[in-house]
Amino acid sequence: MGYRVIVADDHPVVLKGVALALARNELAEVVGEALTPEALLDLLATVPCDALITDFSMPGEQEDGFALLAEIGRRHPDLPVMVITTRANPALYREILATGVRALIGKAGDTRDIPEALFRVMARPTYTYVGSSVRALLEQRYELPQGSPGTLAALSPREVEILRLFAAGNSVTDIARATGRGLSTISQQKSSAMRKLRLDSDAEILEYIDHLRF
Repeated sequence: MGYRVIVADDHPVVLKGVALALARNELAEVVGEALTPEALLDLLATVPCDALITDFSMPGEQEDGFALLAEIGRRHPDLPVMVITTRANPALYREILATGVRALIGKAGDTRDIPEALFRVMARPTYTYVGSSVRALLEQRYELPQGSPGTLAALSPREVEILRLFAAGNSVTDIARATGRGLSTISQQKSSAMRKLRLDSDAEILEYIDHLRF
């Protein structure tokens, strides 16, 4: 019946929707479903498949989406992985794509793109599919500095330090006192980090750092 696909998501309705979408035109057959990261890793170890479609963030002992993707990549380096997510954060999107996933699709409106994404990913080994809502968010922000990947790797050590302290609940004033630097310097470095990551608000910073857990 086409490609063998494993699907992982903590919402059964999403699992059902993905299965129905893939069954159309006999593109693929869902050979396994998982609701948690642990169940997914067990399934991948026992059920042969041609591709994986997984939620980025699922509740379980290993809730860290990046850690899960890294473990999947370590155990199954040749498996095409497609990620679906409710997150709407451009810096997180770039970090997810930087892990080497073959597709990144937003759950809000992009799930209809899943069959097309799978078709393209399987047809072209080097192809990366980006869903329309993901692409729109990435493109609507101001341009990245030339040569910048727009990920954590683009930040200076001091900018990383400021983000860590900010995520820990410190204000710009607190960070200035703790580091012995001026308020204007801390503010400029925080703004520079946001610009490099294309983040527009403190809430986006906190979401980004929470998922990276660096």
